[in-house]
Amino acid sequence: MSEKENKSTELKKTTQNKEETDPYYKEKAQNHAEMVSWIASAEKELADLRLRKTLLEDDFTELLNEYRRLIVTDAAISTVAKTSLLAYLTYELLKPLNDATLKQTDSYNVWEAKYFSIKYQLTDKRDLALSFKMNVIDTRFEAKFMPLFLLDLQEMSVTVDERQVLELIRLWYSEKIFSRNQLTLINYDLNRLLANFKQLGFNVSASLLDNTRALSVDLESDFPLETNILDDIFITAMDSTEYDFDKIGQRYYQVKLNQEQNVYIQSKKNRTHLFIDSNNRRRSILDFFTHYPFFVPLIVRE
Repeated sequence: MSEKENKSTELKKTTQNKEETDPYYKEKAQNHAEMVSWIASAEKELADLRLRKTLLEDDFTELLNEYRRLIVTDAAISTVAKTSLLAYLTYELLKPLNDATLKQTDSYNVWEAKYFSIKYQLTDKRDLALSFKMNVIDTRFEAKFMPLFLLDLQEMSVTVDERQVLELIRLWYSEKIFSRNQLTLINYDLNRLLANFKQLGFNVSASLLDNTRALSVDLESDFPLETNILDDIFITAMDSTEYDFDKIGQRYYQVKLNQEQNVYIQSKKNRTHLFIDSNNRRRSILDFFTHYPFFVPLIVRE
């Protein structure tokens, strides 16, 4: 390195050292760093606003794609954007209930419909769980949220928790926290949601709740087949010109109903087994038991 270059390098170092110790230059550097930080924050906020604007404009398919891109991958987005995306998406899922004053509540993840409230939650696998809290006829009671539907938004499948469907029957028949008419209306609205899921492209698994399929189902209760319950069913069948009751084996009975429907009752290993055949008539288990409540004590008790 030449003498001239050495002098130039030394001059630059001297100038740099002076700037580092000079309060004016020190403040200028701090202001520059703050400005860079503000620009980065503003760009991040602007990107978030653009995302939220896009979400407002998206239809279900586009919202679903954003869900997969942002929620499933746990992308770094603002809480407001994430909450908005989930709210817009669940509205599309619950849209049939809009004719019954569907609205959001003060809780960010709870919607309120005419006969129940709906809470949505993300699972660890980033599926969407929909839980329902039914309105009650007696204000002394309060129903709890029941996890009824699990939506896999990657595989586009819906699973119904059938234990909760049977719990609905117990709450109506044994606890009496809502009426038979309410259960009928609840059944109708839940099936409207299932129909909407199918229309949106979901594969909805067969379940006791679905009223688009005929009932041909085996049920097993944890309770023994009690004589007094069987006697009540026998008396009901004998009192009706549309029903009949036959013993067809050891602790094995057939109850013939109207429209050629049949119920087979059997006691096995101190448990009650029930086979319901609706003769190709499409109906859910809720619809069946609200029409023939004398069978309910076979599967649920107080």
